[in-house]
Amino acid sequence: MIERLRAAPMRGWGWLLFALLLAGAGWARAAPAPGSQILQHFFQQVQTVQAQFTQVVTDRNGRIIKHAAGTVWIQRPGKFRWVYGGSNGQTIVSNGTRVWLYDPALQQVTIQPLDKTLGSTPAALIAGKDILASRFVIRDLGRKDGIRWVELQPKNGQDQGFTAVRLGFDARGALQEMRMEDAFQQETVLTFHDIRLNQPIAAQEFQFTPPAGVDVLKQP
Repeated sequence: MIERLRAAPMRGWGWLLFALLLAGAGWARAAPAPGSQILQHFFQQVQTVQAQFTQVVTDRNGRIIKHAAGTVWIQRPGKFRWVYGGSNGQTIVSNGTRVWLYDPALQQVTIQPLDKTLGSTPAALIAGKDILASRFVIRDLGRKDGIRWVELQPKNGQDQGFTAVRLGFDARGALQEMRMEDAFQQETVLTFHDIRLNQPIAAQEFQFTPPAGVDVLKQP
C-alpha cells in the first residue's frame, strides 16, 4: 500500500448523499408540523437508517449527465457506509471519528477526520447534533402533488457548491426525494426506498480497510 500524508479533497458525488439519514423519520400523523419542527423531530427520533437509493444528476437544460444507485447504512452519531453499485462504484465509510472514500477507478483511498470532512457540507446533517439552524435558513415550501417540501438554504450563499437543498416528505413523514441545486444550475435528485429505521447495524459496516496496493491519501 502506498501512503502519502497530505490533505486531499473528497471526490465524487458521494458527499451529496449523506443527508439520506433524514429518510422516513416516521413523524406524528396529526396536522402537518412546520418544516423546522419536522427536521427537529428527526434528530430526536432516528438512530439508524438502512436504505436503497437512486441518484440522477441533470444539467441546466434538464439533460441527465449522471445516474447511479446503491445502498446506505447510517448510525448516529456520525457513523455511515455509502456504497454505489457497480465494480467502479465508490464506497464512503465513517466510524464516527474519520472517513474513508474509496474510488476503485482511481485505485485511491482518501482519509480525513470526520469533523473536518463535515465542516460546512450537507453531510453535517448526520454529524449527531442539530446544527441545521446554525448553517441553513429553513423554509416550509408547503405541499405539491401530495409531497410536503422543506428547503434548506445555506446562510453563506452556498454550501460545498450547493445553493439550495429541498427535502420532500410524504403524508407519513417519510423522505421521498432530496433535490440539490448548485451554482452551475445542475440538479442532483435522490430517491429512497426499502427504508428500515432504528434497527441494529453490524459494527463492521462502519469500518474500512484499504485494499492492498491502492494509493492512500491521508490528512491528520
